[in-house]
Amino acid sequence: MPKYIDIHAHTNFKAFEEDRDEVIKRALENDTWVINIGTQYDTSKKAVEMTNEYEGVYATIGLHPIHTDASYHDEQELGEEGKEFISRGEIFDKDKYKELVKLGKVVGIGECGLDYYHMNPTRPHDSSGAGGDDTIANQRVAFIGQIELANELGLPLMLHVRNQPAPGGLAGNSDNKNN
Repeated sequence: MPKYIDIHAHTNFKAFEEDRDEVIKRALENDTWVINIGTQYDTSKKAVEMTNEYEGVYATIGLHPIHTDASYHDEQELGEEGKEFISRGEIFDKDKYKELVKLGKVVGIGECGLDYYHMNPTRPHDSSGAGGDDTIANQRVAFIGQIELANELGLPLMLHVRNQPAPGGLAGNSDNKNN
């Protein structure tokens, strides 16, 4: 058993392509296991592949709420070292993600949840998340699908919740409120 576990790493991201091996080996040499967090299918797949390359490296698989809709994220939002990116928007496919579990050491589902900070301010929406806003609807559908997958597989959720406006909004209208 390690002395430390980094429970929220993203060494599966492209930003680590040049020094990924060095970063992982340094963590492992310092008695630290790593859990890489998937944020869309591609990064989830990479996280799972990495579990087979290194002892002490684990993965979560999931769809981050900002990736449920096409959106732009700039350097100012991401901090000094961040690079701007455009999220292409992805629909959560439970069966596709479920297949990843068979390929490596998957210890959770997510990074999933609701992120109202990243809402497009030009689109109207109400604070309950009900109604006509596609972004809220897409996030909720993906989140509920991931809750269902986690329940089905008996795995915990890695949550991302930001600017959630209404109490009880995480569960929304899901039948998974008590799980």
